[in-house]
Amino acid sequence: MPFDAQGLFELMLGMGLAAARLLPCMILVPAFCFKYLKGPLRYAVVLVVSMVPAPAISRALSSFEDDWFSIGALLLKEAVLGTLLGLLLYAPFWMFASVGALLDSQRGALSGGQLNPALGPDATPLGELFQETLIMLVILSGGLSLITQVIWDSYQVWPPTAWLPGMTVDGLNVFLEQLNQTLQHMMLYAAPFIGLLLLIEAALAIIALYAQQLNVSILAMPAKSMAGIAFLLIYLPTLLELGNGQILQLADLRHLLTQLVAVP
Repeated sequence: MPFDAQGLFELMLGMGLAAARLLPCMILVPAFCFKYLKGPLRYAVVLVVSMVPAPAISRALSSFEDDWFSIGALLLKEAVLGTLLGLLLYAPFWMFASVGALLDSQRGALSGGQLNPALGPDATPLGELFQETLIMLVILSGGLSLITQVIWDSYQVWPPTAWLPGMTVDGLNVFLEQLNQTLQHMMLYAAPFIGLLLLIEAALAIIALYAQQLNVSILAMPAKSMAGIAFLLIYLPTLLELGNGQILQLADLRHLLTQLVAVP
């Protein structure tokens, strides 16, 4: 059997185009845990995963006659597309991290960074906890296969050799509606925390009217922290159920992609 150098070269190009879309997407989605993979190991994982769509891409490249400038432009297009796809897949994780960040902000855990910006970016313990909890739900409920299936389906919706898709009439409205739903769900999930802590703060303000020697600003932070953590123990099962629903909605993202763009 003769050695097919042209076929091997097209396969390598296919792996490169697949990796250009996969790398930013896998970096952005926390479920792939790429923040714990550093250096060459991260790129090795991406190259191994890129071998799945690489044969189909290499067959498409066999009839794609263009120069190296066009191949480089395709790589850049795939990187941008992978970033946009990663942002869509990252939305549920960002939403849960934002719920924890809102709770930390309301109970005063982020006041140090607000008073002294030189401390650097604020760390939200509950935001990290909620995001890691959602990652655990993704792994336990089979959501990782849903995420990877959306990535594979994106190659059918927008093939790597296609330059620009046919934009649908309602594509922008669909994207804005998806963003609107993410923000609405974030506020709805955090509303019980915020409502409880605002009631506690209002009660302490009323107490301060009758006990003016009481330093309410110092008392409010531990009181809201204790009440928020106690309420979290009660609210956590509901929050986990809501997170599981967000994971199951990832299966609808494939149909969302077909509404955003239409590639002939």
